[in-house]
Amino acid sequence: ALAGQFDVIIHGCNCFCTMGAGIAKAIRREFPEAFAADQATIKGEHQKLGTMSTATVERHGQQLTIVNGYTQYRYGSSGRLADYEAIRAVMRRVKAQFGD
Repeated sequence: ALAGQFDVIIHGCNCFCTMGAGIAKAIRREFPEAFAADQATIKGEHQKLGTMSTATVERHGQQLTIVNGYTQYRYGSSGRLADYEAIRAVMRRVKAQFGD
């Protein structure tokens, strides 16, 4: 992304504004603007599932949009956390906003 191969990064988040593990943690570290966009949402709000927040950043002269897709309600390490309907809804929103 930072080399300019694409202009949108999409990653899955929980609804509790943590971004504390996995890819979300790396996004938080590299793109604090994306974490700020997540923090601007209501912590623990179930209605966020299937929606997204975004942050547009500039790095090395390249503009890049980070999409925080709310694809799981809670966080943790046990059981299936991903909500497939939420993933589908986020992808539809991404297509509507960023598709050709």
